[in-house]
Amino acid sequence: MRAINVREEIRKTLNPPGTLFDPGEGLLASAVLVMLCERGGDYGIWFIKRTEYRDDAFSGHVAFPGGKKKQSDATLVDTALREAGEELGFDAAKEVEILGEMDFVRPYTPSVSQYAVKPFVSMIGGGVEFTPNYEVSEFFWVSISHLINPKNRDVRERKRDGKVIDDQVFAYRNHIIWGLTGRILDEFFKRTLGCFTR
Repeated sequence: MRAINVREEIRKTLNPPGTLFDPGEGLLASAVLVMLCERGGDYGIWFIKRTEYRDDAFSGHVAFPGGKKKQSDATLVDTALREAGEELGFDAAKEVEILGEMDFVRPYTPSVSQYAVKPFVSMIGGGVEFTPNYEVSEFFWVSISHLINPKNRDVRERKRDGKVIDDQVFAYRNHIIWGLTGRILDEFFKRTLGCFTR
């Protein structure tokens, strides 16, 4: 499927960017960028591994670039682009094409449960060079074909605050993609899988 067709097909499955801005009363807004990229005839997604810090709920996790909304951010799209640009050291506003957004996702971790995270799905060119900052210990690209292969994913039950939750888990080499990122990835594929498998 040609790149232009993939872009347009994905757009049809997502909410237009800016549709759902308010996370709800008492919640703090954050945003992440799901960055799609075509390499060698295959589509994939860029991930980061966060640097390990004490008292950081997402320390050492595989994640999408993103973070908290600042007052200087006019919209959550601006938040996603600013955070991705800072973390990966590139001009995200110039290099990223926003295709759409998904619904807010709430972390299960109690220490950050007051946040609501808005995922924005985007396309980025294959020639963009990254210079990650101190927040990123590693960054890597994973093909869609790898991520949707049943051999590379699982659903694990775990307990959180006395409740049993399903944790969407994706494996790539020595990395495990799980938690909030796994849930966003699972929802992304529920919406867009047909765009990549036709």
